[in-house]
Amino acid sequence: MFDKLPANIQEIAKRVFERFCQDPACPTLEHRRLKDTDKGRHREGSFKVSVTNRYRAIYVVDRQTDTNVWYWIGSHEDYNNFVGRV
Repeated sequence: MFDKLPANIQEIAKRVFERFCQDPACPTLEHRRLKDTDKGRHREGSFKVSVTNRYRAIYVVDRQTDTNVWYWIGSHEDYNNFVGRV
């Protein structure tokens, strides 16, 4: 999924991920918990972060290791489809 992103978005996503690793609550990430609905395909307990105005990433917290695991990244339109907002 990451490999299919435009090269400039990949570079931005890497920087955003580094910022996220330093401070997951950084306000510029626009961090929010996703609602768990039957329409969405995201995992229960997922969170979203903004990569850019047009791209989002989704992660969950692995309870066994207490690690944040990014498992999805894509355009805002694809994000809306993935979380069931369309």
